[in-house]
Amino acid sequence: MRRLLPLLCLLFVLSTASAQEALLLGVNDGVAGQMDYSKLIDRYQPLADYLSKLLKKPVKLESSQNLKSSTENLMKGRYDLFFSKPSNVAAQAMARANYDLVAAVKGAFTVKFIARKDSGLAKPEDIRGRRIAYAQGTFMEKAGMATLRDLGIVPKPSELVKARYQDAIAFIVENRFADVGMVSPIVAKQWEAKGGITVFESKKLPFWSLIASPRLSAAQKATVREGLLNAANDPLGQKMLNSLEITGFEAGDKQAYLDLLAWLARQ
Repeated sequence: MRRLLPLLCLLFVLSTASAQEALLLGVNDGVAGQMDYSKLIDRYQPLADYLSKLLKKPVKLESSQNLKSSTENLMKGRYDLFFSKPSNVAAQAMARANYDLVAAVKGAFTVKFIARKDSGLAKPEDIRGRRIAYAQGTFMEKAGMATLRDLGIVPKPSELVKARYQDAIAFIVENRFADVGMVSPIVAKQWEAKGGITVFESKKLPFWSLIASPRLSAAQKATVREGLLNAANDPLGQKMLNSLEITGFEAGDKQAYLDLLAWLARQ
């Protein structure tokens, strides 16, 4: 028995360490504008804290606005959990790296096509031949171009005005460097508050989501899903919702994200 005691103690220590091993939560906030890393951490730390409470494990946060880096890390299976604003990033992880949809933010996403109030633009056909501003390499660009494709509108290269961040698009349109801008609902709302108009918008698309690695068990995923769906009833959950500036989560539809990829890729 005395010989077994050290071995039992070692097994207990290893078991405890394994139970407390931190999970990695990745976050991609999109590229609406350049945000301080410290502000990103402040925004998403309540989510990490709430997930830690639900799973009874430490959850370490890693936040980014770099779409390429996030996608590469997801393809390598680096993250145990991942919160994504760009829906195509989450969709790619579900389609190609066996991640599962845990929950989606309530609502739907649309790409908004904004213009000056005095532009004379009132319907999609009106923007044919006009200069269109977009944030290069973003989900808004991909979904916006797919929307134009479905409408039979194919802008010439000379009609496209590239920006790095969405924040710059309102400036570009306001100062007549472009006639139309493709932006997110948040940017469009700010634009309309200043007197601008939204000419039209894309069809409804899957919203922000939390996905989980295949390393997490079905029970762990179910625990997180239930916790997110009922977050408003928990003080820490409500703090998380407030920090993300959302009303809540819903179960979501994984197939909708997979269909999104097919729609974006359609010729």
